[in-house]
Amino acid sequence: MTFDFNGIELYYEIHGETKGAAKPILILNGIMMSTKSWQEFLEPMTQFNQIILFDFPDQGQSGKCSGDYDHKQQVHSVIALLDHLQLEQVNIYGVSYGGQIALQVALDFPARVDKLALFNTPAETSYWLYEVGQAWNNAAHDGLTYYYATIPYIYSPRFFAKNHEWMENRKKILVPLFNDEAFIGSMIRLTKSSENYNIKSRIGEIEHDTLIVGCEYDFVTPFYQQEELHAAMKNSKLIFIPNSGHGMMYEEPELFISILLGHMNNNKTEYKI
Repeated sequence: MTFDFNGIELYYEIHGETKGAAKPILILNGIMMSTKSWQEFLEPMTQFNQIILFDFPDQGQSGKCSGDYDHKQQVHSVIALLDHLQLEQVNIYGVSYGGQIALQVALDFPARVDKLALFNTPAETSYWLYEVGQAWNNAAHDGLTYYYATIPYIYSPRFFAKNHEWMENRKKILVPLFNDEAFIGSMIRLTKSSENYNIKSRIGEIEHDTLIVGCEYDFVTPFYQQEELHAAMKNSKLIFIPNSGHGMMYEEPELFISILLGHMNNNKTEYKI
């Protein structure tokens, strides 16, 4: 399904139905992800929750942008989606880039968010992350070079090495995509949109019930950034996942589902212990 957002057709999917007091869960993608990235997780996710998948402008099956933009556009695209669906409030799960947008939705439109789950999400584009983005964009002239500059660092070294055949199959799929000028143009714009991202001074304003998850071998958004986020947020919980990388949902799918749905569906906040 699609809707118009400032002349750009944005793509979304709705799966399952909300049961009991559970609110719909809106999933905001990581920078290289799309609605297709979540297909393997839909069966357990929709057991109790309605799931809304969404491609940002320049992502997946959504329309392409004609020029550069910043996160403000992506934040407003989320609000436009909620308005289109006539949803006053949702739970939001965001990973990496999607987590950054989720934080800014919570800051600028707090009434539209109930709970947050932020996986591998920083409060700023650090100098490290900025340089990572520069490496990606400077490798964009060739699909195989772009693959080597991006994909190995999304996973933990152990997972990458143990899943040699799976990774080689991924390479066969991704390299032709990375040679597509339209896709790479979108990736460059998406990466550039994060260059000035920094909400560290405002994090304390967020009062939503928030789960923060970070991973031991996250080489894109290292765990210290999730620690900083947790320290600054009033109502946050922090989970550390050992032996996993930035793509934690693929490395530990059962753990990922358990943590996410446990947080989103637990409505008891006070325990007399």
